Parts: sequence; structure tokens; C-alpha cells
Amino acid sequence: MKILFLVPPETVSLESSVPKALEGGKGYYPKLGLLYVAAYYERETGNTATFIDCPPENVSEETMLARVREIKPDMVAMSIMTFNLLDALRTAKVLKLENPSLKVCLGGPHVNLYPKETLSLPEIDYVVFGEGERIFTRLTLALEKEEESLSAINGLGWKKNNVPYINPAETELLDLDKLPFPARHLVDVSSYQHIIGEGRQFFTIQATRGCPAACTFCDIRKTKFRIRSPESVVDEIEELVKMGVDDLFFVDDTITIDKKNVLAICNLIVERKIKINFKISARVDTINPEVLAALKKSGCYRIHFGIESATPKHLQYLQKGQTPEKVERAIKMTRNANIGFFAYMMIGIPHETKEEMFATVDFAKKLKPDYAQFSICTPYPKVELYYQMLNEGIVPEDYWQKFAENPTPEFKIRFWNKDFTEEELREIQDQCHARFYSSPTYIMKQITQLKSWTDFTAKARMGTKILTSRLGI
Repeated sequence: MKILFLVPPETVSLESSVPKALEGGKGYYPKLGLLYVAAYYERETGNTATFIDCPPENVSEETMLARVREIKPDMVAMSIMTFNLLDALRTAKVLKLENPSLKVCLGGPHVNLYPKETLSLPEIDYVVFGEGERIFTRLTLALEKEEESLSAINGLGWKKNNVPYINPAETELLDLDKLPFPARHLVDVSSYQHIIGEGRQFFTIQATRGCPAACTFCDIRKTKFRIRSPESVVDEIEELVKMGVDDLFFVDDTITIDKKNVLAICNLIVERKIKINFKISARVDTINPEVLAALKKSGCYRIHFGIESATPKHLQYLQKGQTPEKVERAIKMTRNANIGFFAYMMIGIPHETKEEMFATVDFAKKLKPDYAQFSICTPYPKVELYYQMLNEGIVPEDYWQKFAENPTPEFKIRFWNKDFTEEELREIQDQCHARFYSSPTYIMKQITQLKSWTDFTAKARMGTKILTSRLGI
């Protein structure tokens, strides 16, 4: 059985609430989850898979079709978020026009939320919901060798005579140390570059899964936190370095929850004399001077903090579990460790005034991060914030459910707010970015921190993207 793992071309993706320039340089991270599934599939079946990541490789729809004709897969597997559901459906449709017998399997965050609705779409043959590595592999083995019935595979949705069936969810979580490293050999590692990174060659890595925090805007709130052994993580880092990678981003939501494990990872990097630059994401209440010192010594140059707001009542509304005072203490510790940081801020929180939004900008300027992102508060599908805003009448109807059932290109993400129109929120967002990035203090800080001409050109490109992203230049 020939399997093609595919990241579809971006043709009809939904617009995000933040400029793409601020989300990752070129805007493309490696699809680590899909690479994990591919690696597990190859190990367990002995088959060789193929992988096409269209956006970073600049693969057009026409070029993608030509490559699929050469590969002649029996099944195409895609991992999707709600943002790129339309891209996946369009791709599935054009592929099936070429080859009606081709099977299409979808997994990923959107499918986890809407497995029945996704499977009911005519272009889709199978859905995988939950951790996909084992479930997808069992599906392929069942189809290829008929070793078990499809109805016995938890976490699988399938069709028989065009009738959809959704099996019970898989409740047994994977042992992260027993997973193979992501199948990076299937992609062009050099196609992933990070415009605000410290190295020449960028890639991602994951040391943990889950997050016990209760933030209402997050889709993984209060999920079981699991760790990989430090040895496994550092072994993978060594493999990445051999591939030419010198800049890593740990995609863990909050890797520093288990401080002992983080310290062990950092110490192993130092002991093995691995030269690597990396950045992480962390909550402000999960760091201390010891952890920060170890992170710095092992190569960490930036921490991404979810700060959100300068106003305690809005932090409480979001169940963030932190205060501005805790933020300031954490930032002071981070600065003392000589580690930079990226500040994620949020505006347009329900009941927030324009003055409070600008107070959040002033707070960000006071903290002096390397970069700041001001996103518009958006109630994403099935998160606690979405239901909260539905109950308050801020969101008048379950419009995400309607989209899941009938995804059309005409759908637009709404920034629901009783006090401001969407146009007003976009204008305020532009003003927030302008106030922050045009600050003389910020400009001088960037100038004084320049390390080389390469560093200058990278930051100049980043600044240009920030200032022109909403102007369409």
C-alpha cells in the first residue's frame, strides 16, 4: 500500500487574527505531528512513505498533481487545523477527479473536534481522531492485510457503502519514549527557515505533550502532561545537528512545567558538548533562576511567553492563572539570565475598553521583549471561551458547528465583540503593533543588540513584514 503524507497548497485558507510575519518568519513550521505519524507508519509496516509539504516548498496545485501522478499513492493522509480545512477539501477533490479510487484520510486538531462532521464530507473516506500514530497505522494494516476489522480500531472513522461510522475514542495514551523520531528524511529540511531565529537552519522538536493549565482560549487546556526522557530528547537533538540544523524551536506548550526534566535535558546538551540554538514556550509561573541559567548555558536564546493582558480582571476572565506582577517577576529573571523573550498579547477580550487595550501595549513596551504579537481575542471551535461567549450572548450562534457541517470558501472568522466592530478591532490591532514597534526604546534596543550584517537584514525584513502585512504591500 502506497501512502502519501501531504500538506496541501494554501489556496483558500481562513485568515488568522495575527499577521503571518509574526507567526513564524516565512509562516511555515514543519508539520511535526504528521512526520511523527509517517515515522510510526514506516517503522511498524516496513513500508516507505512519501511526503509533500507544499507551502514551504512553494509547490503549486498543478505541480502537486504532477508529483502525485508519479507517486501513484493508494491513500493520501493530511493533518488539518480548522484554518486549512478548505485547502484539504479542495486538494482531496482535485485528487479524486484524477483518481476516483484514491482514498483520503484526515486527522489533526479539526478532526479531533469534529470527527463525525468531517467524515460526512463527500471527499473524505477516513478520519483519525486522537493521537494518530498508532490509529493510522492500524488502519493501513487493516486495509492491506485484513488483520482486524475497521470497527475494532478506536479513534477511527470510516465509511461503508457511503455510510459514515465513528468508532469510540482511543483512551490509551502513547508512551512518548517508544515513538520513533519524526520522519524528517521524507522532507527537505532546508526549506524551513525562521526569519527571527539565531541559526542558519531551523526545525522543530517536541519534548512533552499536554498542558494542565486552564486558559479558556486554548484547545488543550487541562490535558494530561507527559514527558519524554532527557536521553531521548537529546539523542534527537544530536540527530538534527548532524542534519545541519542549528536552530530549534520546542513546540511544547509549556515545557518548563517539569523543571527537573528540563534541567536534565539542558545538562545533557552541555555534557555532550552539543552546539545548538533553541527557543521554548513557557508560562511565567513555571520558571526560576536555576532553570533559566541551565537553559541559557545549553543554548536557549528566546522564551515565548503568553502574557495576554495588563489588566487583572481580563486575565481572570481568561482563567490565565497569572497576574501582571508575576509576569514582571518572570521577565526580570529572564533578563537577568540574558535570555530574550517573545510576548504574546491579546486585545479585544470581552468587556475590554480601547484604553485597556492600549494599556496592554504600554505594558509590553515596559517589559521590553524582543518581539510582541497583538492578536485579536478569537473564540476558536469548542474551547471554553467559545462556550462562555455563547452563554453570554456575545457569540449569537454556534457558527463553528455550521462551518464544520458545511465548510464553504465564503466563511469568515468573526471577532465577536459587543463593543467594537471587526473593522475597529483590526484598526486597533494595527495601532497596537505600530505603537510597539515604532517606539524609540524598542528601535534603540534592536540596534544595540545587532550582532552582524545578517542579523541586521533579518530584523529589517521582519520589521518590514510587520509594518506592511496589513497594508497588503
